[in-house]
Amino acid sequence: MKACYLDANVLIAFKNEESPFHSRSISLLENLLEKGYFLVVSPLVLDEFLYVVAYFLKIKKEKDLYKKLNKSLKDILQIAKVVNPPTSRRGQLRVVELMEKYNLHPRDAFHLLVILFAKIEACATFDKDFVEVEKEKLVKIFN
Repeated sequence: MKACYLDANVLIAFKNEESPFHSRSISLLENLLEKGYFLVVSPLVLDEFLYVVAYFLKIKKEKDLYKKLNKSLKDILQIAKVVNPPTSRRGQLRVVELMEKYNLHPRDAFHLLVILFAKIEACATFDKDFVEVEKEKLVKIFN
């Protein structure tokens, strides 16, 4: 089965109805599922997702912050499987190589590391940071 790594920005837009990317994220996820993709996230994606969702909930002074965070996380975990990055020394050092080769920030290089390590074919993101990765056709980028 084909797998697609979901970037946090897609998930944030998916769960935030006020986001200008909300409907686009729904369409993107529906399209991926229709094409037979298995959806995947990493702990780093979940960290980013929770950080931003918590931030917006705090701004709105929402009650039951942790209850709402828990529900949001459960919603994501119902549609996506969690995969981990390599834990070896060599695997972790590869991040710098990926940063240099594809002109990525550290966080995006970690995302790419997970994608490559888990042999994931595609990535769904609204970022433009994966331009060099896409040029090499290393990973199919959906946005």
